[in-house]
Amino acid sequence: MQLSIKEILVCTNGKCLNQENNEHVLIEEIFIDSRQRVYNGLFVPIKGKKFDGHDYIQDVIAMGAIATLTSQESSTIYPNLITIFVEDTKKALLNLAEYYNEKFNQKVIAVTGSVGKTTTKEMIATVLETKFKVHKTIGNYNNDIGVPKTIFSLSPDDEISVIEMGMNHFNELSKLTQVAKPDFAVITNIGTAHIENLGSREGILKAKLEILEGLKPDGIVIINGDEPLLLEKKQDNWITFGFSQDSDYHATNVTSYGVITEAVIYTPTTAFKIKVPSPGQHMALNAMVAIIIAEKLGISQSDITKGLNNYKTEKMRMQITSHSDLTLIDDTYNASYDSMVAAIKVLENYITKNRRIAVLGDIFELGDYTERIHRKLGEYISERRLNCVYTIGAASKVTCDTISNLSDNIEVVHFDSKEDFINSLDVCIKPSDTVLIKASRGMHLEEIVKAIRKER
Repeated sequence: MQLSIKEILVCTNGKCLNQENNEHVLIEEIFIDSRQRVYNGLFVPIKGKKFDGHDYIQDVIAMGAIATLTSQESSTIYPNLITIFVEDTKKALLNLAEYYNEKFNQKVIAVTGSVGKTTTKEMIATVLETKFKVHKTIGNYNNDIGVPKTIFSLSPDDEISVIEMGMNHFNELSKLTQVAKPDFAVITNIGTAHIENLGSREGILKAKLEILEGLKPDGIVIINGDEPLLLEKKQDNWITFGFSQDSDYHATNVTSYGVITEAVIYTPTTAFKIKVPSPGQHMALNAMVAIIIAEKLGISQSDITKGLNNYKTEKMRMQITSHSDLTLIDDTYNASYDSMVAAIKVLENYITKNRRIAVLGDIFELGDYTERIHRKLGEYISERRLNCVYTIGAASKVTCDTISNLSDNIEVVHFDSKEDFINSLDVCIKPSDTVLIKASRGMHLEEIVKAIRKER
């Protein structure tokens, strides 16, 4: 990238605190981590809950920074470090990203939703890569820091940018979409994730719809047609996808076996069979989003099916691996009620030599809904074809008790901590079992995955 100090001053409404004229100097990297080594970098110090980036401004000189923003007008001026005062460094970061994004004319696809954002983003990118140079969000850099970092990595030869957008409060998506200015806005679903902050599913819907605020005038909106809340807001030119035959794009004959999901997809003009190398009926929903966008961008059906065949599961997201005699389904990246249900469906339908076991931790950010949703999860699991469920954490005790009360066929045991479970691995996990491990990110159940792999 290249931005002049003059451009940075203009787009951030900043004031250079150095006396010399530096407007012609070029910045080639923008960064927020003071430990990152850069070349001709601009440091943007962010004030967080635990650390304030302003405390590390002096350190970034040795890391290759030649300029820094600051929201402290009395900041120390260091030699060879251009210092620019702005009112709010986080807002300035968004302003920089918006300005830089406008230098390019690539198509922008923005993806949000309670569940499936990252998977859908990856599937879209994989299909579009059959014909275009695609730029995309790395991992889940989907907040007001991650989206700018994604945009700063754009290059002139990128033709399409697929940007994941997350939120857990109102007005967050509003800021991100104004920065990215998407040509396509995708809402995968409306679940219960972050309901603690947003109050209700209606509140979540309102927050998700903020993605439309930055949509280009001729932009295309794609929504889940199986979601009643979204359908209530549907406008005539919106495109729907789902399992319902009323959707513009719908899937039938969905089957999932091993690590493969197959389905027949009906579009407004044709029908064709797809195969995705990842388990779960929900994969057909993710695939339909990619198909819609690919068709709108002129990609052929043969290239669409080729792209879907090339899809690769992200780390810690429904990763199915074999370890000696054991099959491990690692879905530890995060969890909501809806993603828990989707994962349980995969486990229930997985062909196993021995037992189907679910190791489940707490779902976070549910607030007053915590007990209700964990009980609802237990009610759902109690009717599934599972052999054993191990729950971990305070909230999951409700899930454990609910299953115990409703089912005589599922063995259920609760552990207060993941450490207690790891110490009981020899008792809990038997040869040839198929084991699903899933919880919200803060539970860090990937440590159980590591322990099982090490033991095997």
